[in-house]
Amino acid sequence: MAHHPRTRILHGIQTLANVNANSGAGAIILAPAAGKNIRILDGWMRALGGNAGGADALIVTDTAASPVTVLSATIGVLLQNAVCRAGDTNVTATNLGATLGTGKGLRLGRTTSDLTTATGGIEYSIRYVYEPVGNITT
Repeated sequence: MAHHPRTRILHGIQTLANVNANSGAGAIILAPAAGKNIRILDGWMRALGGNAGGADALIVTDTAASPVTVLSATIGVLLQNAVCRAGDTNVTATNLGATLGTGKGLRLGRTTSDLTTATGGIEYSIRYVYEPVGNITT
């Protein structure tokens, strides 16, 4: 039987406090779903209320104990209102298209130091699908 997953879009704004939460791992932006795997198709981020500063990079990871980074944008490219897409210069999409672990969610966090500027927060949009456990791609 063919598997045709429905593409979903996760869109929102994270405050500086949410990005810096959990020692930089960030707040959860997509809750874990038991019995499902997430596969990220595409994504973008942009700084609101000023250029991003302080941290080395903003990262989208899964919620595993040893998180897998899916998307990473260096702070230097996160200028106010500039959309930073997966695959752009200084935006790394290491595990784009890979199926993440079963029952994992997503976080938007940062590396090294706290995110300091971008007072309006970080806007993000992630396209993803749920893959059923036991599917040939999982």
